[in-house]
Amino acid sequence: MASQNTYVLNEAIRKLWVRIIPFVFILYVIAFLDRVNIGFAEVPMHQLLGFSYSALGLASGIFFIGYFIFQMPGTYLVDKIGAKVVIAIFLAGWGIFGILVGTVTNVMELYIYRFIEGFMEGAFFPGVIYYLSLWFPQKWRAQAVALFMMAIPVSEIINGPLAGYIITTIGWRWLFYIEGLLALIFSPIAYIFMTNRPNEATWLSPEEKNALIAALNKEAEEAAKKVKQSIGSALANPVTIMLALIYFFWVTDLYAVSIWTPAILKLGSAYGYVGVGYLVSGIWLIGLVYMYVWGRHSDMTLERIHHTAIPLIIGAVGAIIAIAFPNNFYALLIGLILLTMGILGPFGSFWSLPTMYLTGSVAAVAIGFVNSIGNLGGFVGPYIVGYIKAVTNSFALAYMVFVVFFVLAVVLVYLLKAFKQVATA
Repeated sequence: MASQNTYVLNEAIRKLWVRIIPFVFILYVIAFLDRVNIGFAEVPMHQLLGFSYSALGLASGIFFIGYFIFQMPGTYLVDKIGAKVVIAIFLAGWGIFGILVGTVTNVMELYIYRFIEGFMEGAFFPGVIYYLSLWFPQKWRAQAVALFMMAIPVSEIINGPLAGYIITTIGWRWLFYIEGLLALIFSPIAYIFMTNRPNEATWLSPEEKNALIAALNKEAEEAAKKVKQSIGSALANPVTIMLALIYFFWVTDLYAVSIWTPAILKLGSAYGYVGVGYLVSGIWLIGLVYMYVWGRHSDMTLERIHHTAIPLIIGAVGAIIAIAFPNNFYALLIGLILLTMGILGPFGSFWSLPTMYLTGSVAAVAIGFVNSIGNLGGFVGPYIVGYIKAVTNSFALAYMVFVVFFVLAVVLVYLLKAFKQVATA
């Protein structure tokens, strides 16, 4: 009987891989394209519109102030209303304002449109992380998150050659027009295609549906026994706070690297926009492979702490290489590869941690809190790099900042193990 139940559950999970992961993956590719395409437009906007690198760093980062505001409310709406409605509405919203970024003629317009675009995207990422926890039991969750998060490197792999070609042939403004339009197109598709919860899934057999719901309910009951569940306790929980701080330092490096890598390579070499685009694609392709392998290994071992910390250490090594060889382009390239591996490697294991001890609306709010605090790093990182570049005319000091934030994140990851024991006692 047990083996039969296991078979049915495995069949249900197989359908989830086919039905859920590819679609949310595509949506996140679209989201990340809109989020970081400004990285390729920074040099032409500086040259053609006269925007300073400091102002461009602020414009890149101000997206995340709007993003921060709607994190927890947006995730809560996903729990209460359902992912399909929330994601469809805000896909359309960030698509419209993503297109408007391409129309800017002054810095203030750029600030306003980027801020509103970030607000419109605020519910998406934490909402999907919570959405995946409604479908995938812990045994498969890190791999599911890792596959979803692989959209980050894939979007960069796509964006590199695409952005280089668009800027070279029809101009930088069309980069925003085309990629914003993708979000608008997928808004009604998301509403039609997505299913909010397993009990609504007509594409699962009754036996598969029951097996999946039973597995998820069993884990939820076990988690509920570990710690008193309330929204207030979730936000005050030391684990939630530690996760938020880890994510903040890590994401500061993530967006500093993802947004500024095209400019770093363009200004540090003789390559044109198309050549830089292919270099960026290659860097993120290596990170993509590592991200998948590492996330799968985390699921095979069911170990999360070391699998979160080790890639961050690799990222710090990459930044140190960039510092040690400031005038060597190939050393810089190796450093950027290691930085990217360090940034991508922890995603699957890290996002499996919150739902190991929090459930339901409480988990939704905690995930939104962690992601909202963490993504303030999306403001800090790009702004710091732009400011350093404007003041020193070099990126060298920025690499030192990367090292510091990676190290702080690693220390907090290992402290998290002790805090988690207190939280779940």
